[in-house]
Amino acid sequence: MTAVIALAQFGVNPQSGIANAPHWGWYVVLYFFLGGLAGGCYFIASLLALLGDPRDRPAIRLGYLIAFPLVVICGILLIIDLGVPLRFWHMLIESQHVPKLMFKGWSPISVGSWALTAFGFFAFVSFVGVLVASGRIRKPLLVRLDARAREAPRPLAVLWGILGAFFGFFLAGYTGVLVTASGEAVWHNAQLLGALFLTSAASTSYALLLLLLLRRGASCADPTLTKLARADRWAIALEILVLTIMLVGLGGLARPFITGGFGIVFWLGVVLIGLLAPLVLHWRAHHPGDAHRNVKLAATCTLVGGLLLRFVIVMSPQWPTVKPWFL
Repeated sequence: MTAVIALAQFGVNPQSGIANAPHWGWYVVLYFFLGGLAGGCYFIASLLALLGDPRDRPAIRLGYLIAFPLVVICGILLIIDLGVPLRFWHMLIESQHVPKLMFKGWSPISVGSWALTAFGFFAFVSFVGVLVASGRIRKPLLVRLDARAREAPRPLAVLWGILGAFFGFFLAGYTGVLVTASGEAVWHNAQLLGALFLTSAASTSYALLLLLLLRRGASCADPTLTKLARADRWAIALEILVLTIMLVGLGGLARPFITGGFGIVFWLGVVLIGLLAPLVLHWRAHHPGDAHRNVKLAATCTLVGGLLLRFVIVMSPQWPTVKPWFL
């Protein structure tokens, strides 16, 4: 019974696993945005680690350091949004049969809860590993464990990286799939939302890493930054393509996204500032001038656009039942 209550409070029909019309606000918007950043940064760091270029180590460490704190924040946001925070553990364990685990394959919430938990484990281990390697954690036991992990055979290290990257990849796109599982017509028919949120997570994660590396003193001529900037341009271009196909496929159902007050936010904030401006600024960074400023501004615009994208997608179909400032 408690599991049914927990699912119902989270906006999911406990019989079908299909979400009822939700009342989602900024807690969910921020969860979608930060979850995409967490998964995207971890995926990028794992990919760079697998490629094995020693020049990428600062970006790898930074990606791992970012992912775990963001996962913690995401967990807190979900617990608060649940409505009955003390029952959050019901999503993972059957309260009447402790310690029996609860997994409902038909429920997007259940699948997502376990994916977030698994990703949190990988993110935590990588986070601690960076702190140990940098000397910020000097506990003998952790130092020994880290040394053994680094001496592990290459295939095991590759497997660990692939699994962690998979869960990061899953989390980045899962948030969009969760939205389409709702009974709301606009969301339910936007079947490319998972791909859209995934490409957006990639572009915003590349942007965040670029911005932080630049603030730490890296140069735009740095091979890693050149690599990240190139990947960010491709991610933005792919995001534009997926967004265009999704809107065309929705037809008239796309009106909540592209018209009215939310339409202004969409066209100015998401499309102009979040997608087109970064491409122009990245292009200008190749020409003589202030490349450092252009790349920083491009990364900032991408992050703002990624947040506004989730705001428009989540809030516009709920208007006027749910106000734009609803938490």
